[in-house]
Amino acid sequence: MLTKYGQHSQFDPNFTDPVTGRRGGIAHSGQALASRDLNNFQPRLGLAYRINDKMAFRGGFGMTTVDLQAAGLDQNFEEYFTAVTLQPPPGDPRPAFFINQGPGVVRFNIQPNGTSPFVGVNYAGRTATWYDTKMRMPYVMNWNGTYQYQFANEWLLELSYQGAGGVKLLEGWNVNQVPLNVSTDTNTLNQIFQSYQNFRPWNHFGNVNLWSNSGHNTFHSGTLKVEKRLSRGFTLNTFYTWSKALNSGDNDAILSGVDVYNRSLEKGRAGYDVRHRFVTYATYDLPFGRGKKWMNSNRALDWVLGGWTMAGNPARFLPTGTVVRPNVRASNYDGIKVDNWSIGPNRFAANPMWDINAFAYPAAYTSGTMGRNVVEGPGLVWTQGSLAKVVNFGERYHLDIRFDINNIFKRPNFANPNAAANITNPGTFGRPTGTIGGFCCLGGQFVGNLGLRFWF
Repeated sequence: MLTKYGQHSQFDPNFTDPVTGRRGGIAHSGQALASRDLNNFQPRLGLAYRINDKMAFRGGFGMTTVDLQAAGLDQNFEEYFTAVTLQPPPGDPRPAFFINQGPGVVRFNIQPNGTSPFVGVNYAGRTATWYDTKMRMPYVMNWNGTYQYQFANEWLLELSYQGAGGVKLLEGWNVNQVPLNVSTDTNTLNQIFQSYQNFRPWNHFGNVNLWSNSGHNTFHSGTLKVEKRLSRGFTLNTFYTWSKALNSGDNDAILSGVDVYNRSLEKGRAGYDVRHRFVTYATYDLPFGRGKKWMNSNRALDWVLGGWTMAGNPARFLPTGTVVRPNVRASNYDGIKVDNWSIGPNRFAANPMWDINAFAYPAAYTSGTMGRNVVEGPGLVWTQGSLAKVVNFGERYHLDIRFDINNIFKRPNFANPNAAANITNPGTFGRPTGTIGGFCCLGGQFVGNLGLRFWF
């Protein structure tokens, strides 16, 4: 990775910082941030086997390289962008300056190469980007296998497995942090807490964000699907998927976690993991009007009642994850959920769906025992329906009539509750305080829409 004119920045732990003379600084060497990666092999493999006239098996494997992209326009351009943050020195309670006196004159020290080094005394506001010099292109592997069985003329049963794995995924971590095991002495830990900046590995910097191939994710799913192809005006497609997605972070932004020196603690269910999903879609041509079983001889009735098609998505279940990180008192994570939960008589003060007594504060200066994304949200059940027909005026003019209903049974789909476990003041912890969707969209409110379209 190299910019056109070589004007980029790179944190180097062995470079002498020209501002403070300390080890670790921002270098402007003009050289590539990382070496070239030319071994991006991307194979594809597919197979299909006809077992008999009613059965078939299909499978495949593929590998795809993922392009590396910068997280922001200013990434690795420190000191080419100049800004001044006036702050008092660490531990100094006095204001940086008084408004009636102003901040005073700030002079920028512009170097011959166009950079402007940091100006100030509080290094907590000084950030740096460290791009791994051994960075490689991330890649994703996908594999699948499907068994299909036609058990009746228009009916198909399908059993499938799908898996995926992301390898060497891009992640960013602030590595300028004090290790959790830095000391067991309470006095030393209190001193670090009061003046954290002074104990950072590079205390002349705030965040030092390291971008590297530290990310990894996996996905496994099994799906049972039943499909009825169109016959006698009826078609059906229904499937159930049981899956699990694991990762160490949900995106390629700067991540946060319990301990940057032990990132394996962040391996857990992905924030986008959907454990159970059931989806059904059906359409049915109502048997009224010309060419149908009933009311097929009266032109007026055909105009009013004939030619209607009914469609719907009866149900979708989409559990979602959330994050809390204290100690866990329950013998397992199932003990956190309240059994047979209901919202209660007062919708403005809903019953908590998580038991706050299942948590405890960890000891001072220690991390909690709870994993990442181990508690599920309330899930989602979403129904939709549609009634539509086409009225023809001769061969040229047509009128589409359609009536759609969202959330047919008026079921509220709650958003994830408040996940901040303040044991001394539970407040709204675990209590749903809102719903997802609005008058449209995923799991929205009950609403009906009538649409007309005239076309020719």
